[in-house]
Amino acid sequence: MFELCKIAWRNLFRNPRRTLASLCTVAFGASGLLIYQGFNTGVMNQYRENVIHGYYGYGQVFPKNYFGKVHETPWKQWFENPEQVEKDIRSSSAVTEVFPRVSFFSFIVKGGTTLGGKGEGVIPEREGKFFTELNFIEGHDLQGPDEIILGKGLAESIDAKVGDTVTLLTQTVNAQLNGADLKVAGIFFTGKKVIDDAFYRLDLKQAQQLLDTNRVEMFALATKGVDSWAQAEKEIHQANPNVEAVPFEILDKNYYQNSVDFLNAQFAFIRSIILVIVAMGIFNVISTGLLERAGEMGALRANGEKRSRLFKILVIENALLGILGGFLGVCLAILVDKTLLVKGILMPPAPGITRQFIIFLDIQPSHFTQALLLPMAATIIASLWPIMKLLKKSIPDLLRST
Repeated sequence: MFELCKIAWRNLFRNPRRTLASLCTVAFGASGLLIYQGFNTGVMNQYRENVIHGYYGYGQVFPKNYFGKVHETPWKQWFENPEQVEKDIRSSSAVTEVFPRVSFFSFIVKGGTTLGGKGEGVIPEREGKFFTELNFIEGHDLQGPDEIILGKGLAESIDAKVGDTVTLLTQTVNAQLNGADLKVAGIFFTGKKVIDDAFYRLDLKQAQQLLDTNRVEMFALATKGVDSWAQAEKEIHQANPNVEAVPFEILDKNYYQNSVDFLNAQFAFIRSIILVIVAMGIFNVISTGLLERAGEMGALRANGEKRSRLFKILVIENALLGILGGFLGVCLAILVDKTLLVKGILMPPAPGITRQFIIFLDIQPSHFTQALLLPMAATIIASLWPIMKLLKKSIPDLLRST
C-alpha cells in the first residue's frame, strides 16, 4: 500500500497544470464549506448570547410542576422560603450567581394614558453584572426602590421619558388593588420585540410590596457555561427535589431552539449543494485529465499492469488530491477570516429581533475535520465512474487515444 501511495503522490506532480486545476476546485469548495459553517456557528452563538445575557440566564429554577402550566392563583405555587431555596441552588459548584425574580401584570398610567404591561421584580445590583444584553438607550439601570425601567416599545407607547413619573396599578395576592408612583430611571431594549414592547422592571422588594407577598416566583441562574448546565441541574435537584430547573433553550424555544434547528437544517442543505458542486467540478477535471492519460494507461496495461492495481493507484491519487485540496481550502478560509472578515459581518435584524448583529466566524475543531474529509470523499466518489470507464477500455483503444 505504501508503494501505491508513493506512486500516486508522484503522479500528482507529473502534470502541474492538471493538478492545479483540481486542487483549486477542491480548495475553493472546502474553503466555502468551512467559512459558511463558521458563519452559521457564529450566528447561533449570537442568538445564544442574546438569550442568555439578555433575559433568561443559562436557565431558571421554578417550583415543581409550575413551568409551562396555567395556574388560577400562581403566587400560591411560588417559593415560600426563597432564602433556603437560593442556598440549595448555590450549593451546586456549577452555579456562579442566582437572580431571584417575581413577575406580574399591571396597568401603567402616565397622564391620561393607561397601558397593560408585564413587570418583573429583580435585584438590580446582581442582574446588571450578568445581563449585559439589556441595552439602555436612555438613562441607567435601577438604583433605588422607587425607580422603574421600561422597555423601548412600552416607553414609546405611553410617551414616557427618563425622569418622568408613572403609576403602577396591580392586584395583590389577596385580590386588593395596590399601586405605586415610580420614577423612570432608564429605557432599555433587548432586541426582542415581545419583551421591549411590554416589559418593565423594578426593585424586587418594591414588587413584593405591591403584590403583598414575600415569596419569589423563580430564580434565573448564571453558571460556568452552557456545558455546565447538566451538572447544575443534577446538583440542584439533589439538594432540593421540590424544584424544577429548565435550561434557556427550553425557556425560549420559539426564538432560540427553533432558530438553531432552522439554521442547522439550512446548513445541511447548503453543505450538500457545495459538495455536489465540488463533485461536479472534480468530475469534469478528472474526466478531462483521464482522457489525456489514456495512452499512459494503455502502455501500462500493455506492460502487464493489472486493472485492479491501476484502479487503486488512481483512487489513492484522487484521495490525496482531495486531502491536499481540503488542506489548502482550510488555509484559505483562515486567511479570509483573519483579514477580510476580521471585523465581523454586519447582519440585519433577524426575525423577532429589532437590532443588528455583528457576526464573527466561529470555526470549531470539528469543522476542520469536515472541511478535510468531506471534499476528499466527494473527490473519490466523483472519480470512480471516469476511472472505471477508462479502465474498461481495451489496450488497443487506450493506445489509439495517445
